[in-house]
Amino acid sequence: MDKIQRLEKIRELKEFVDQINNESTKNSLILVEGKRDLEALSYLGCSGNIQAYHNYKSIVDLADNFRVKYKKLILLLDLDDTGRIMTRKISYLLNQRYIDNYYRNKIIRITQGKIRTIEELRSFYNSML
Repeated sequence: MDKIQRLEKIRELKEFVDQINNESTKNSLILVEGKRDLEALSYLGCSGNIQAYHNYKSIVDLADNFRVKYKKLILLLDLDDTGRIMTRKISYLLNQRYIDNYYRNKIIRITQGKIRTIEELRSFYNSML
């Protein structure tokens, strides 16, 4: 990848971060799988309402908590089989009404499918510098 392509990826990642931060101000919950995912997004500059799935006792606990406090759930779960299964279960439980997978798909586009976990965004970003 040449310098111009790397700079474009950095620009796309910064745009992604800005959009995530903006979504947080609109009564949205951004959900990741664990602590390292939170750390990676924080490293990139995400500062909004981001929570780890593992902070909840169960998917039902997550759904109940979400319905009381938020209008939209942005799923940034890993892009591996576990993340896909969790995404399907959460979407099913909330009847897909409040679920936003746009940003998950945007990560796939930006990284061209080169990462499998959200925590890898940090190393992907550093490799573009």
